Amino acid sequence: MKRVLIATLFAATAGLAQTAPGQPTTGPGGSSYPHGGVVTKGPYIPPEFQNDPDFQYFIFEPARPTPAQAAVVLFLHGYQGHKPAMYWGWIAHMVRKGYTVVWVRWDQGGVTTWKFADQAQVGWKDALNRLVNNTWEGHVPPARDGSGNLVTAMAGHSAGGWLSAVLAGRSADVANGMPMPRAIVAIEPGGPPLIPAGPFEDIDPTTKLVLVAGEDDSIVCIETAKTLWERTAQIPGANRDFLLVRTDTRGTPQQVANHWFPTTAGTLDTATVDARDFFVTFKLSVGALNCRFKGTDCQYALGNGAVEQTWMGRWSDSIPVKPMLWVADPSTLTAACEGP
Repeated sequence: MKRVLIATLFAATAGLAQTAPGQPTTGPGGSSYPHGGVVTKGPYIPPEFQNDPDFQYFIFEPARPTPAQAAVVLFLHGYQGHKPAMYWGWIAHMVRKGYTVVWVRWDQGGVTTWKFADQAQVGWKDALNRLVNNTWEGHVPPARDGSGNLVTAMAGHSAGGWLSAVLAGRSADVANGMPMPRAIVAIEPGGPPLIPAGPFEDIDPTTKLVLVAGEDDSIVCIETAKTLWERTAQIPGANRDFLLVRTDTRGTPQQVANHWFPTTAGTLDTATVDARDFFVTFKLSVGALNCRFKGTDCQYALGNGAVEQTWMGRWSDSIPVKPMLWVADPSTLTAACEGP
């Protein structure tokens, strides 16, 4: 009887003894960085909103070595994520992979939700103007295509994911003064109906779009990501993918597909930086950027379920972490909660 009890206890605790995968050395989510540092510049505030900290933005540029130019990524935080430190691991990863990242504060408070997109737009435009024209500040020159257009992309979490698509749709109207982003990575997007929708149907069909939902996201669920998928049907399947992150709790830290896993600082999640960052946010964002701007790593971000895309690493006992699920038809997914 004693042996049976010991065996039962061992079986019950064996999984908890396992540790989560570390950062891979190669690939878009890996620790092989072409740049050894990040230069932080700011905070800046657009001239028309001087003395209003709600309009602050920062510019993060690759260093050691400093590149001759870099594509510029607008990073849009989640609601009330008022400091870049909340997403520092993700931001620094993109920068050290060779991209300039602009972090823009966009929420003045819950009572002004209809202004959030306008606020983000103001900061984004001012940041691009600064990068182009304020040469005395020593910025990395923003990359341009053969026609002289700025080369940009957008990445966001939660309401920031929704706003990335809103601003992308607005960019189609030249009167808004924003370059059309070439890639969009929206992780667990949320926000409607509080944040108005954008003209998603106007997003350029050549845009690389990666939408990600978490199966245990109890804050925004999966309905917003499904809405974005449905309203971007003009983008062909070769240029967009929908992925579902799944929960795996057999070791520590537990790999929970909750709403907070994209944050890389604070106490909201089971860990600050772990495999969900390396194999989801880090990998998918840089994979999409590399695919669009360099023609490499497309299988990681837009692999239609390729192993490289869905792989989440192995627990310390070599058992694979539950891979992400590539979803060909998101309309078949059902929400695990009733989000906004």
